Amino acid sequence: MFENCRADLKQKWRQYLAASLASYGSLCTGMSMGWTSPVFPQLRSENSPLPREPTLVEENWIGSLLVLGGLLGPLITVPLSNRVGRRWIIMGSNIPLLLGWLLAGVATSLPTLYAARVMWGCATGMQFATVPLYIGEIAEDKIRGSLSALFLLFINVGFLLAYAIGPFSTYWGLTAAGGILSLFYVPFTWFIPETPFFLMFKGNVAEATEVLQKLRGLPKEAVQAEVDGLRAMIAREFKTEPSVKDLWATRGNLKALGICVFLAMLLQLSGIDVLLFYMEELLVKVGTRISASDGTIIMGVVQVVTSCITPLVVDRLGRKLLMWTTSLGLTIFLGIIGVYALLDSHYKYNVAPYAFLPLLCLIVYMILFTLGVGPVPWILVAEMFPVRTKCLASGIASFCCWLAGFVWTRFFRDVAASYGIYTAFWILAVCCGFGFIFSISPLLPETKGKTFDEIQEMLNKGSKENKPVDV
Repeated sequence: MFENCRADLKQKWRQYLAASLASYGSLCTGMSMGWTSPVFPQLRSENSPLPREPTLVEENWIGSLLVLGGLLGPLITVPLSNRVGRRWIIMGSNIPLLLGWLLAGVATSLPTLYAARVMWGCATGMQFATVPLYIGEIAEDKIRGSLSALFLLFINVGFLLAYAIGPFSTYWGLTAAGGILSLFYVPFTWFIPETPFFLMFKGNVAEATEVLQKLRGLPKEAVQAEVDGLRAMIAREFKTEPSVKDLWATRGNLKALGICVFLAMLLQLSGIDVLLFYMEELLVKVGTRISASDGTIIMGVVQVVTSCITPLVVDRLGRKLLMWTTSLGLTIFLGIIGVYALLDSHYKYNVAPYAFLPLLCLIVYMILFTLGVGPVPWILVAEMFPVRTKCLASGIASFCCWLAGFVWTRFFRDVAASYGIYTAFWILAVCCGFGFIFSISPLLPETKGKTFDEIQEMLNKGSKENKPVDV
């Protein structure tokens, strides 16, 4: 068994290396996303780089502007993806990423911090829209799931680094650490190859073949069948220039778009960015007795461990089952946190014997989110759309995801301040409840183990329109 694993790794290590180098940027953006959790207490201290303590509204803008900047990602990547290639877009994400760390490092005013957050958001949006696509195009079918999981793993490692370094460092120490780690992404992206699909799309058959040989660790004759398949698929799918109209050209595509947009927005309306951005503050507000910094580090470790398990679970249990079970679980545990916070902060009930509940519920929340509500929408985008519309569909779903995230991260703390933290958590629970109802309904098909044609047949059920060609 071990000999087979060793031989398999020896042949496929270049794919793992390319996917890891491309995914490393998500570690840097993960740090920028988790940066607010330990930094907000420091901005209120004497060691703050700002001349005065920011107000609640100003802190809300610091948190939410990263998500607003994420809206720029799809707007940049979708029109450029088939023109300049995946590699150059990934390399280009270095510009706003490094600019963000530079601005945060020299910031002495709120507008500079705002600009840093927008830059980080732009880099994050570009990577979210491009890196999973890049990995999908360089990976063999057998290891696509494990390679795709690297992106999520690196993001969660970035959050953990921010949570672990921040409480024991200064504002400038954490920011410098993020900037230094981000500098490594520049040479990393230089060494990754362009995807064989894009090279073939541009007519560079020889270069596409050479890249495939290197990635697969095989001679030219062994990859010829894959080269021929790419050439045939591109000739079939790209007879005409892809258009937004393709997304509603068939009932199946339109239904798939609705499903993916709804689930992508649910991903944010479940409160994930709120929890990740304001973790330390929320642990204090809901009344947990463990220190906020220790609780945040525990949450970061849970994220990293669970992201290693996710690819194994997704392929075994199916998408629909994971969506309804995890969204139901999120509804229950967010509701429990709301009840706990109501009894503690509003009714002043003695909840000391149950002080473990908030952290426990948040840990379970993170596990459930990472297993289902988080990854499933992007898996469905990859499975439900033909190649010619996949980039457009992913861009629209990403845009709606970031838009919902901006609204919620901007106004969550306002809701908590005006109506109580328990009300804010109950709103999150209600959103997840809608996700549960949608997931158990016939509107969400099960795509596990089905071919593209079978998925399109389910989506086009009752329609006489022609089904897209299997890719």
